[in-house]
Formats: sequence, structure tokens, C-alpha cells
Amino acid sequence: MNKLEFKNLINKKVLILDGATGTELQKYNFLEGVSTPEELNIKFPERIRKIYASYIDAGSDVILANTFGANKLKLAQHNLDTKIEDIIYAGVNIAKKEAARTGAFVAGDISSLGGYLYPLGNISFETAYETFKQQAKILTDAKVDLIIIETMTEIKELKAAVLAVKEICADIPVITQMTFTGEGVSVTGTDVLSFIAMAESLEVDGLGMNCSVGPKDLLTLAKFTAENTNLPISFKPNAGMPQFINRKTVFPGTPEEFLNYSLQAYNCGVNMLGGCCGTTPEYIKLLSENLKNKNPIKRNVVKHHLLSSRTKAIDLNLLKKPIRIGERINPTGRKILQAELSQNVFGLVKSEARKQVQNGADILDVNMGLPGADEAKLITNAVNEIQEIVNVPLSLDSSFADALEAACRNCAGKPLINSVNGETEKLEKILPIAKKYGASIIVLTVDEKGIPKTCEERLKIAEKILFYADKFGVKRNEIFFDYLTLSVSSSAGQVEETLNAIKQSKQKYPECKTILGVSNISFGLPSRQTINSTFLKMAVSAGLDAAICNPNADWTIDDEYARDLLNGKDENAKKYIEKYSGVTKKPVAENKILSPKERFFNAIINGDKDYIKPLVEEILKEDNNPLMISNDLILKALNIVGEKFNSKEYFLPQVIMSAEASQLAFSYIKPLLKKEKKSVAGKVVMATVQGDVHDIGKNIVCAVLESFGFEVVDLGKNVDKETIVAKAKEIGADIIGLSALMTTTMVEMENVINLKKALNINAKIMVGGAPVTKEFAQSIGADGYSKDAIDAAKLASELVKR
Repeated sequence: MNKLEFKNLINKKVLILDGATGTELQKYNFLEGVSTPEELNIKFPERIRKIYASYIDAGSDVILANTFGANKLKLAQHNLDTKIEDIIYAGVNIAKKEAARTGAFVAGDISSLGGYLYPLGNISFETAYETFKQQAKILTDAKVDLIIIETMTEIKELKAAVLAVKEICADIPVITQMTFTGEGVSVTGTDVLSFIAMAESLEVDGLGMNCSVGPKDLLTLAKFTAENTNLPISFKPNAGMPQFINRKTVFPGTPEEFLNYSLQAYNCGVNMLGGCCGTTPEYIKLLSENLKNKNPIKRNVVKHHLLSSRTKAIDLNLLKKPIRIGERINPTGRKILQAELSQNVFGLVKSEARKQVQNGADILDVNMGLPGADEAKLITNAVNEIQEIVNVPLSLDSSFADALEAACRNCAGKPLINSVNGETEKLEKILPIAKKYGASIIVLTVDEKGIPKTCEERLKIAEKILFYADKFGVKRNEIFFDYLTLSVSSSAGQVEETLNAIKQSKQKYPECKTILGVSNISFGLPSRQTINSTFLKMAVSAGLDAAICNPNADWTIDDEYARDLLNGKDENAKKYIEKYSGVTKKPVAENKILSPKERFFNAIINGDKDYIKPLVEEILKEDNNPLMISNDLILKALNIVGEKFNSKEYFLPQVIMSAEASQLAFSYIKPLLKKEKKSVAGKVVMATVQGDVHDIGKNIVCAVLESFGFEVVDLGKNVDKETIVAKAKEIGADIIGLSALMTTTMVEMENVINLKKALNINAKIMVGGAPVTKEFAQSIGADGYSKDAIDAAKLASELVKR
């Protein structure tokens, strides 16, 4: 099935998807004898065939092949990576044989790699891309009908997967699904609108949500999605949130309740419906009996122009004009910033990013044009640093195609590209990048002949740009025309040409936006901001949509002398210069000079690793008290991080960055603390229990515990009780931390507790993980339960005092 065939099909009828695979396999004990569900394809194919058959018989139009974790990184954990082709081919072929009975479609299933991409984790974008590309290649060679990328929590990983699939087979339909909490955000902070922005920009064929929550909560998100995208929408909730009752996993939902919310989702415009964890063929049969082959419901969708970051999408159509693009992340003429960047240090870059956002920037322009530097590497690193500390979208500013592509790949959202111009060679290099990554783009109306003097010449170049945009498939509503800002001191008549070009552009190309870099207008004149601000007001009146400017400046000024100058009524700027040449700048209130301790405290909160070492050294020179640094600075700063996390001001990326900054600081003071023979916190043994191979959450807990000054021994995942208890005894652990992500492995926590008690080990036990609850922790005799990494650190601090 190609994209057009899928589009025609989904426009005609609702598709019934399948239900849960993992919980069905567990129910029948089909996971016995294998190290991972995908191994069933080659070791016990009859088991997985029965699951496929049950959903085909229940009425599924689409079934997922058993390839969820069939990627090189995950299979390598079980020494199965050399069998990846056999596993994928077998899974697809078994599914196709069952699907052939009813004419159902088989989807290749792609999901997470089991770790986060840099800077949240250690997986590089290119490693993720190549891993997904290998999986997609085998799936398409096995002739799946479509590919579903599901249960994704990290938008950048999703981006790598989509790009990889499109690289392998541009014409295979791709459906993307993310996993959200009931509040409508992923664990890494991505909201539904940001997900929509990314999915639409990469031109997937459908999007939706699966897993995590029950049908009631997912319905709320589905309604929002239906109001904000024209793409086909999939809806695959769990059968409620799993509960652990009498040592068994129980999903509290019923097929009837599931059907009720699914029907409501259908009535909102959802046109692909199925189930996730806890759902069974009975659930799918009810869906099929009530919805199979029904016509989709038409939707009324809000018309957007979205840009996005990891955690925020902005609709440019709704923003107050002018949209402000902060220009301050640019090393041109800034020696201190150049010196930092030459050492790959981004402290000033991050400081400028925060300040501009605080002062109202809607978008941040990122320019890393440093002479002699590897610009592709530098802008990639800058993007990775900036996008985790602010929530606004980024404008990627470079004239080099390789740098723009590298930045686009690593941008965790839908960016704006700045810039291209009317030169044919540049159009042919950069427009395909904008198309591939779904970016909006700024185009300057200059060409090989140089800067055009008249409005008509600039509009003629705009026509050429649109011709090439149409040629490469860049949508016109993604284009920002820059009709050029020239200095009024040297090109007085050009102000009128620029403003006329903006007015005429809005009439000729209403779908395109207009933008100017404002500050050039005042070059060589006194009181520059007076001119800049007045000119911006005139440009907005002419129809300007966006301005590249310094958001830290005063943009309320509207000056009659500046207007006369800009309107050509002040020859040679005579009156303006006479008015302002002797005017000194108003004294700007200086920022309070922070002490090293205050700067260090802020660096921990903001996750600024670049300045940690020099600040620790500076503090120790003033006050040689490493314990004070730990207790009064690091721990108190992390408490604020915890408060920000609980209030949803911070998400997982910011927590990880703060934890890494504090870990770095602690690594410098740890030797000094040992010399003083003072214990900062305590010793912790951490492990994911036997039978469970998930460790992302546990790894984050380890990082945060270390940042709170605990000595942590991480035993990894799938660790038996004997190893855990023996290590606790060996190091004299104060705490044993246990993690589980599956309800089927939670029971192993009690086995660890019982063995600890039998051997009379004094360590306290704390437990956590997605299915674990406070009630379960109490029922097995654990000393405490934590819902997340920050909570775990607070709990550990309390447990060592008991």
C-alpha cells in the first residue's frame, strides 16, 4: 500500500486496529523461554501466530507485526542483534499469513531504542537514525503495508525514526504515536500541539496516541488533536491504568467502558481505533461490531502556522505582531562570546537565550558564524544546549547547507531556517533542506546581481523564490520574505522601497509572511534604538509580521524626528543628528553583581555545567568548606529544581541537566569531603529487578541521587535478589533502591525484601517504577515509595535519618 492508496482508504472508512500484544502474551505465559517478546518470532512462532489470529478474528483491519523492540540496540541486550533480519522477517511473514484470511493490513512496528538521545541520554541522533533506518529497511523489504511508530515519549527520537523511514521508502504510509500523561504531556515535556507541529512538518500520514492512560483521559487528548490537525488520527488507549491486586496485574477498565469512549473519539473525527495494554480481542470485537467500515466524521480544524520546541508550540497566526525573533545569539563583533565558543563553551549563549526569552522573544535566532570554526558542529552543539533550557522555537541561522541540515536534525521541534536568498545555487541547496525537515524559512530578496534598489525588483526576486519553492515542494505559507533593511543614513530612499514591498507582498502573496532585521536601519547614527523602534512601528503598519531584533531593548519609542528622517523629510539626517548627537544614553540600571556562591547556585538550577569547575574553585578559595557547598548550595538548589518539576515548570530534560551539573560539582568536592571523613548523604544500591529489562527511569534516579551527594552503586537491570542483597551487605548500604516497569516483575521486589530480612541486612528499601504504587510498596514491606527521581532523592534523604 502506498501513501495515495492509504489516503484514499482512510478518507472512505474507519480502520480498526489491533489490541495489546504484551499483556496478551503474559496472560497465556507465552513469554516463558524467551528473553524478549520479539524472540518468539523465531523460537515459538505458534505463540505469536495465535495472538495475531485472535485480533484478525475479532475484526482488526490492521495488525502490528511483533517487531516493537526489534532494533539493533535493544536486541543486543539479549545477544540477538545478529538475528535481527530473521526476527523481523519471521514476525512479518507470520502476521501476513493470518492477515491474508480477511485482507487485513500488516504494519511494521517501531518503538523506542530504550534510552534517551543526547543531551538527555547517551544515544546520538545519528546512532538513533541509523538504528531505525536498519529496522525500517528490513521491514520494507519484508513488504509490510505501512509502518507505525508507537509508544514514543521523546520527540527527538520520534524525529529520527520518521526521517529514517522516509529515507528508506518515501512512499510507505507512516503513522506516528506518542505516549502522554493524563495532563497531556510526555515525560520529557512535549505537549500534544508540539507533537502535531512535528508530525505535520515531517509529513507523516497519520498521528495519534497510545498506551500510558485509559480511554477517558486519552479521549480528552484525542478531542484536542482532532481540532488541530487534518491528519488521520489513531486512538489506542490502555484498558485503564494497571493495578496490582492479589499479586496479579489487573486492568480496571471494561470492554463496554472502552467502547463508550472509543465511540466518542470516533464522533470527534478519530478514524483509526484500537487498544493498548490490557485490551483483548473482546475489546476489538466490540469496536469492529460498532465502527468497522463506517465513514469518518468530518472535522472543523483550526488553521495554524506552527513552530515548536520540545515543550512548546506557537501559532504564528495568533501571535501579536511583530513576532519577535531574538538576535543576540551571534558571535559577530563579540570577543568574549567568540572566545567561549572557540572552546566549545556555551555559558554566555545560554545566558543570552534565557534573558531574551524573559524579555519577550517568541523565537531565538541561533547564529554560530565563527571564522575558522566547524560551523556545522558548533551550531549543532548550540542547538542541543539551548533547546533544553528555554521553551521557544529556534531560528537556525547559517548560509551553509551542511550546518543548517545538522542543526535541523538535532532540533527537537519544528524550526525556522534563516536564511536563503534569490541566488539559484543557494535556493537549490537550502530549499530541499527546508522541505525535508518541514522547516519554515526566511528568504532575502537579493540575488546574484546584489541588492535591488526598487520595490519592483525585490518582488521580482520573490517571484523567482516562489517558483523554486513550488519546485521543491516548500509550502508558500512556510515562507517569510525579507525585503531588506538598509541604513537610512546612507540609503534614505530605500525605507520607502522596503515598506512598499511589504505592502505589495501582503497583497500578492497573502499566504507568505514578511520579516525584517530591524537594527540595520540606524547604522551610523546616534540614539540608534530611537530609530529602530520608530521604524519597526512603521513597518508593522505596512504589514510586517516578524522582526529580528534585540528583545532586551526598548521598543515602545515612537519619535517624530525619527519618523521625519525615515519618511525622507530630514535631508542628511540634519535635524535628527542635531536633536540626538549630544544626547547621552540614559544610564542603564546595572544588573546586580552576583557572588560566586549565587552564580554557582543558579548554575545548578539552570543546569549550566560550563561554569561549575571555576565557580567551585572560586568558592573554595573564599571559604574552604566543601560540606557547605554540598548542603547549602547543591542540595538547596536541587530542592528548587524539585519544586519546579512538581509545578510543571521543569520537565525531565531540565531535571537531568541540573542533576548532571550537580554531579559534576560533587565530583570536585568529593575528594575533599573524604579527606574530612565526612559522609555527605549515604550509600545506595540501585537495581531493576530480575525479569525486567527497563532502566531509563532507574538511571535518572541514580543521577539525581548522586547529585544529592549519595554514593550510588548501580547494578543495572534484570538483577537477581541474591546479587542485590550481597552488594548491599558488601558496601554497608544505607538504602536498596528497586525499580520495575512491568506489573509482572513487581513481585520480585518482595523477594528482595524477604531475602534482606532473612539475612538481617539493615538497609532500608525504597521502590518505584511506572506500575508501582504507594499501596503496593506498603503491602510488600518496603520502607518507602517514590513517584519520580526528585521524590526518590527526598525519600532517600529521609530514610537515612530513620
